[in-house]
Amino acid sequence: MDLREELKSAGAYPSGPASAWPQERNIDLVKKTQAMVNKVRGVKAKPTQMAQGLVRTAGQFLTNGKVSSEIREQRYDICKTCPAFIEDSKRCSECGCFMEAKTWVGGDPKNLCPLKKWEK
Repeated sequence: MDLREELKSAGAYPSGPASAWPQERNIDLVKKTQAMVNKVRGVKAKPTQMAQGLVRTAGQFLTNGKVSSEIREQRYDICKTCPAFIEDSKRCSECGCFMEAKTWVGGDPKNLCPLKKWEK
């Protein structure tokens, strides 16, 4: 459902800080928001750091392309045993990156893994 439609109550959008939304609707929205927050819980990197890391990683990809499946598997196996790996979201808690994707990026592994654990 579109967010604008989700925010409607009785066919109208909220008009001010003291909206007439039913209390159960507010509780539902808070629960949905909390569920989204829980998905990123455990990530230490701030949004600006994650954005900078994404730009660096994209630059590495544009310059160097992809690695072979063997290297990608080695990297991902290292990630899965690392204490910074968040199993349920497949993210690194240090940089916030989605490791199923980042392990494919070619380039200097020391610039890709924030803990410098990748050899290739």
